[in-house]
Amino acid sequence: MNPPLLLIRSLLVRFPARFWLWAFAVAIAVDLAAISLAGVGFDLGALRWASKPALALLLLAHLIVSTPPGMRPARLFGLGLLLACAADIALLVEGEPAFLVGMGLFGLMQITYFAVFVRLAALPLRRRFLAPACYLAVWLGANIVLWPRLGDLAIPVAVYSLLLVAMAAEAAGLNRKAALGGALFVVSDLILGLGVAGVDFPLQSQAVMATYAAAQLLLVLGTIKALPRNAAA
Repeated sequence: MNPPLLLIRSLLVRFPARFWLWAFAVAIAVDLAAISLAGVGFDLGALRWASKPALALLLLAHLIVSTPPGMRPARLFGLGLLLACAADIALLVEGEPAFLVGMGLFGLMQITYFAVFVRLAALPLRRRFLAPACYLAVWLGANIVLWPRLGDLAIPVAVYSLLLVAMAAEAAGLNRKAALGGALFVVSDLILGLGVAGVDFPLQSQAVMATYAAAQLLLVLGTIKALPRNAAA
């Protein structure tokens, strides 16, 4: 491992793994509070620039502390978390170009997660096609319904959502935590997609962030659990 990475790891491991999970819980609580207060007239946009990117970074810290150095699946998943952090920052910026950048970064994150799950998962034959078939049906149905409402975003959303359901389908073969995390990621982005398509409902932004945070947490925990027993810390 490179000396700078060793230095970062040596600083992080001074705190136990559960510390980073508690910090993550505080960060999502702050972010949800900022969203809710913004809805009643308080300008807390600056606070979200700290709380939202912190989510992926705190999970990355937990991943680093919970796994030994040099494990390729863990390192690749960590890259995915860095992409998620960059995507979260991009989505804090108003406008369609920033939204497309954020969606592209999340697409790259989905690819890295998928690669990790392919490496770690071992689905029995009878289950190998069930999850992909179910998620493909969800993808097809959602895109048929939302396509007329998305305008120029229809094609980018269709491509991104296909990467999303591919990741979720592969996560279903890892373990229950990862499977639930993948499902919640699909739910989170479906709620977000409804908003982009102009379908709004109360507490929509809070629902997006709550399910997104839970999804990332469960995917991290599921990945750590799926690492080889003789290598996981």
